[in-house]
Amino acid sequence: MSPSDARATVASSPRDLRRGLPILVTGIILLALWAIAAVFADALPGPGETGQELWRMAGDGQLVSIFVRVTLFMGVCFSIAAVVGVLIGLVLSARPAADRGLSPYFAGLQGMPTGMWIPVAAILLGTTPLSLAAVVTIGAMPAIVLGTRNAVRNVPPLLTRAGRTLGADKRTMLRHVVFPAALPGITTGLELGWSIAFRCLVAGEIFSGALSGTGIGAVIQRSRETGELTEMMATIMIVLAFTMLVDRLVFARVQLRLRESRGLIDAGLPH
Repeated sequence: MSPSDARATVASSPRDLRRGLPILVTGIILLALWAIAAVFADALPGPGETGQELWRMAGDGQLVSIFVRVTLFMGVCFSIAAVVGVLIGLVLSARPAADRGLSPYFAGLQGMPTGMWIPVAAILLGTTPLSLAAVVTIGAMPAIVLGTRNAVRNVPPLLTRAGRTLGADKRTMLRHVVFPAALPGITTGLELGWSIAFRCLVAGEIFSGALSGTGIGAVIQRSRETGELTEMMATIMIVLAFTMLVDRLVFARVQLRLRESRGLIDAGLPH
């Protein structure tokens, strides 16, 4: 490691600590409020009971199984939605007639409740993981399409005029001018699409344990039958940890890099 790299590592450590401290403090406060609520609600398991259940799930491999299956399931479904959604968004931004005809329908699909698609998918594709995958993928796509379309349409005309003046053809313009300028908006659309996709996943598994592709549905079904919420609360903690990790390790870092690359962050100020 070079001296400059070592200095950068030392400098980044306090900054990472400053970023993580508010999350830790908020987590402690939420745990305290949860413990207080469990005292007054007999049916609600407290943090201690839930922690013991998480330990048991870790011991028998259930925790790792749910975490891995959620990661693979969401990774595949969201990747498909992201690629197809961005491509459609780029087409709509370049074809005004297609945009006028299709964008209102994508806006309508984005606002449609997830629960309406779940029984349709179950009837057409059966109560299988494929059915749930279709709901998750389709649910995420409208937000990504509209986010990409809006981001490209909001690229300053001055940039495109400068590109044409320098002799850029359509492909070069898209690759080196339009897409980089629209990337922050596209990333925001992807982040929104991810959150919708995950809500679709959980809603699908809550609607019917048979639509389970991750193991969450089986936990929900057992909780329904036994009325025991401890395992359900432990699973909620797993889902919460998963979504927070994705946000902090993927989307937050991408947004930070984009802001840094565009000079939107003062290195001398906390952020």
